[in-house]
This record gives sequence, C-alpha cells and structure tokens, in this order.
Amino acid sequence: MTCCEARAIPKRSVLGLPFFAHHSRGTCEYAGESELHVLAKVEILRAARAAGWVADVEVRGHTPEGQRWRADVLCERGRHRVAFEVQRSGIVLQELHARQALYRASGVRGFWLMRTHERRLRQAQPWQHETPALYLSHDRHIPDLNLNLTSFTRAALGGHLKLFPIPDQPVQLRVVAEPKRCFRCFQNFYLTRAVLVADPEIPTQLVMTPGIHPELGPQLTTLFQTLDLDAGFLVPWPQTAPFVSWPSTAPHTFRCPNCGAARSAARFGKTWLDPAQAATTWARGDVRVWERTLTLPPEYHAWLTQTTGQVWVLRPRTNKP
Repeated sequence: MTCCEARAIPKRSVLGLPFFAHHSRGTCEYAGESELHVLAKVEILRAARAAGWVADVEVRGHTPEGQRWRADVLCERGRHRVAFEVQRSGIVLQELHARQALYRASGVRGFWLMRTHERRLRQAQPWQHETPALYLSHDRHIPDLNLNLTSFTRAALGGHLKLFPIPDQPVQLRVVAEPKRCFRCFQNFYLTRAVLVADPEIPTQLVMTPGIHPELGPQLTTLFQTLDLDAGFLVPWPQTAPFVSWPSTAPHTFRCPNCGAARSAARFGKTWLDPAQAATTWARGDVRVWERTLTLPPEYHAWLTQTTGQVWVLRPRTNKP
C-alpha cells in the first residue's frame, strides 16, 4: 500500500469497483478509509487522466523546508500541480489552512472537498482564495455548482471555476436600506440592512454583506460618492444621503451621520439573512431596494473580498487572466 507499505489484497466494492485494501488494518490511519472516500478519489483520478493530466492517488511530497504532506489525488501537467483532498471527517479550519499552507509552499494548488462545514461553505468566505473549499454531498455531488464530481474535476483543471466577485468584471449590485430623517438636524440618511453582489449571468450566486457590519455604512457612502449613478432605477439613487450600519448589539442604538444624535433601531427578523427571501421580505414598508449592474471600484472590491469573501462560480473560459 502506498499509504504505509503494508501488504495489499484485491477486493471489489458493492458497486463493482475493483480496489486494493490492507491485508490487515494494523496501525495505518488510512486502513479504515470509507467507500465514499475511495470512490471519490477514483472518480477524480479518472476525470483528471481523461483531461490529459498525469494523476495518481496518495502521492507523498514535502515543502522546501522538509515538511511532509500526502495528497489524496495529485494531478500534474507541465509545471502545474493540483492536489484534490476529500475531507470526510471533521476538521477545524485552522488545521485546514495549515495543511493548505504546506501545498502552497510546495508550489501545489490545493482544492478541498468537504463533507463538513456545509453551512459555512455555502456562504462567501474571505479565505477561499488561499484555501479553496466546496461542500461535497454523500452522493459525490457539488451542490453549490450543480456538478457531479467528474464534471467538477474537469472544470477545475480546465480553468472554468472562478472566484466571484472578480476585479474589473461587471456585477449586479443590490442595496437594501431604510430611509431615515434625523429629528435634530432634519437631514436624511439610510439605515443599511444588507448589500448583495451577484454575477449578472448567475444571479443566484450571491455574495451578501449584512447591514450589521460596522464598516458597511461608511464604505457605501464613499462608494456612492465616487460612482456616476444618474439613471436606471425605479427609485432615486441615494447620491448624497449617507449610509449607517445597522446596530447589532443591545440597546440597538446608532448615531446620525450628520450631527451625531443618538437613534434607536428596532430589531428585524432573521429571514433577511437568506438571499432567497430578498424579493419577498425586503421590499416591504419603508425598505428601499436599489439595484444596478456596474463595475466596482478597486478599493470597494478589495474591501468586499477581504471582509465578506468570495464564492466559486462556473464560467466559460475566457482569454482574460
């Protein structure tokens, strides 16, 4: 066996797949490998080889400093090396990032397919650029991309997977806020509920920044002051009125951005956190929804990806880097 050099015996799974197993379990940590793990590795291996890559399972390597690693499937073509890891058991994110750092130090692009952290992986994460990870279902399906494991492997190795949002690429920007008027200075401002950024071609893939983020209000105010937004809206675009982040802690008070007077905000339900509920729950009462397709300035794009994160999307390959 490549994992521990123990004796191996040929076997056949219940699905008819031939494979090698340990002659005896012994102390090898891979002796109890699940059928899901075995099938996933074989499926990735076959897809990679069919795509023209040199691939093998349980490949050992080490960093320039001598730290060892072992990839479930390592794919190589020219100077490019990509490792696929099928992580079925629980793992804390700190350990995940540490193992990914070993790949990065060795010049290997690692991609993690996780059976845990489903809720976290369904949301944008600021660490996706350094530690790419997606949720893998029990039937070896990537629900976020609606791809089976074979198609996913081909897309990953073929350059069709992209992190969104992408610099200098148009996005569909949707801002959800409540118009307010200060009782002291009588100036208008907006209490932010959320900001959604979506790919115009894939509107269901959303990156959402909740209004409770303390920096969101000032960032939106600066963004609207730098963009030329004249027309194309059902309601006037708030070019002059500043934005305020929604207070997240009791007693849920905030300050007027114009004069500093204290104001209170009633708490609203948790349903607004689900992007799928945007059309049915946000556009009610005094809530305003502004939406437009535009290109984000580099400063706001950098702030968005560093604070909220990015999601993986499937796109046709282009000539752009």
